[in-house]
Amino acid sequence: MELDAPANTALAELLGTISDRKVRRKVQKLLQLGEEAVRALGEIDTALYLKEDGEEQLQIVADAVLSHFRRLLEYVGMVAPAAAASADQGGGELELEGGAPTRPSRPSGPMSTRGVIPHRQRSDDDRWSALAAEMSTLQYGLGSELREFERRFARALENDEKEQAVRDLNDATTGLMDGVFAVMTTVYECFLGYAEPERMVPGHRDTLGKALAVRRSLADLRRGVRGLNRRVQQRATPPEVAETNYRRIVEAMTRFIDSDVFYYLRSDTRRDFWQFQDTLTNGNAVQNRLDCEGFDKYLDSLSFVSQRGVLIKHDTDLKTKIAGDLERAVKFAALLPEVACDVIDQAFVKAERLSGLSDEVDGLVLQWSSLTAEDRADVEQAVALGRQLLDLVRPAPVPTAPADGDVF
Repeated sequence: MELDAPANTALAELLGTISDRKVRRKVQKLLQLGEEAVRALGEIDTALYLKEDGEEQLQIVADAVLSHFRRLLEYVGMVAPAAAASADQGGGELELEGGAPTRPSRPSGPMSTRGVIPHRQRSDDDRWSALAAEMSTLQYGLGSELREFERRFARALENDEKEQAVRDLNDATTGLMDGVFAVMTTVYECFLGYAEPERMVPGHRDTLGKALAVRRSLADLRRGVRGLNRRVQQRATPPEVAETNYRRIVEAMTRFIDSDVFYYLRSDTRRDFWQFQDTLTNGNAVQNRLDCEGFDKYLDSLSFVSQRGVLIKHDTDLKTKIAGDLERAVKFAALLPEVACDVIDQAFVKAERLSGLSDEVDGLVLQWSSLTAEDRADVEQAVALGRQLLDLVRPAPVPTAPADGDVF
């Protein structure tokens, strides 16, 4: 019997690429357990602070909040041994969920071209085998984090240190939620070649998902304000046009402040926005021209959000992945034009997750998204844009030490 229907479009898209019913059922269960774990971990505030005597029943609260995570970890443990068994037995039969045995197949095709084949065109067994191998590392990491929390939490309760126990539980739910997203992201990457964490569990984001949402929204706001402010600052702009642009800046700022993403910002940054809102809302284009310019410059200064550790790693890993895919696609474009176009298309899908990092990348992604399906299938046009994206994401060469006699 199949599990319940997909709860979101991202899951439906993923499952639509899997033809093997057994693999599809196992993937769906893994992702549904992940979604249930995320939602349960997200109930920590309600369980602790909104329910009567929540803080007085810490062990009960912890058990309830972590119950779905433990179920997910148990299932991850069932998936993970498949990788080790395959290696030890030379591709022997594996079984999961009491179903019929499955045998991971060896990658087929010439070694030189195998890497260019898009994930969704690989066999279900190939993708499942890749996922099983990744689950081993995740199982170890998540299990270790849970055991460390249980040790600290038990010690705090034994010593009647309730405040410490609450802090431990809050920290654990944050870390474990990121771990659950890592599991789900790995599933999407193994089967689709990319992942969009903000779509995997509607209404919930991990730390990275929040950072990406903030950067994207700030970039959209910055670009909109920049164009509007330019007219406000120009002395030749008619007064009524300047005032209209000024009011649109205030409206754009207010929409951002009213959005969920705004509350992902640090408290000091939110205070800055509130101060700008108070100043600009109660002014006009003539009196507050310099304040408007100041807000424009302030948005430019927020580019530091890309320097957060979680974003640096994400951007570095993603650009490396995109560059590798594009280099292979460009290399084999003449030999495999249809495959190359598909890989380039998927590279631009991945590049969307760099939104806000670079105006150049964002502009190129927008240009690609405006193409028709026929244009994207034109190998010459696809390769030309693919090369431009490759130039933007390719890692900068590591400088070599100067030879004797070289001058800096």
